[in-house]
Amino acid sequence: MSALAVWTYADPAGARRLERCLSDGAVGDIAVTDGAVVTWTHGRASAQVRELQGMARTCSLGAFWAMLFGIVVSGPELTSMVGSSQPALDGSLEGVGVDRGLLVALRCRLRPGGSAVAAICDESVASDIGSASTAVARGAPHPSVPAVSTRRLLTFDQERALRRVFAV
Repeated sequence: MSALAVWTYADPAGARRLERCLSDGAVGDIAVTDGAVVTWTHGRASAQVRELQGMARTCSLGAFWAMLFGIVVSGPELTSMVGSSQPALDGSLEGVGVDRGLLVALRCRLRPGGSAVAAICDESVASDIGSASTAVARGAPHPSVPAVSTRRLLTFDQERALRRVFAV
């Protein structure tokens, strides 16, 4: 079964360290459906999203990552602008496995000055990446707070819808 997994860090270097660890083969030769690296610089209104580098990917879902993290970062601000009680766009990705609970969790964990690595991959690969993220935090030049992992299992239909709507 596939999982949507996100590892968030309190600092911008955390995601880069995990990405480097993965591209160096520290967890073996793994492949993901797709992945992204997110950095949110202090003082910027939005986060920057780019493709995960150095790993085999079977699909390109750049529009999905941009939409997901756009909703995470900007959803609360959009809500206040339109005067809604429910964050704007929170239900827009439910068909592909992203529910309000996941969005709320990511909003709590991805903060200005932080970073994240996100991937859609087999559940066992997500566990391997999670183990690597812990090792990365311990091996940092200045040991940092370990990544916080957020994970949702995706049904076959959700993953198929994700590919159908967002794949390039």
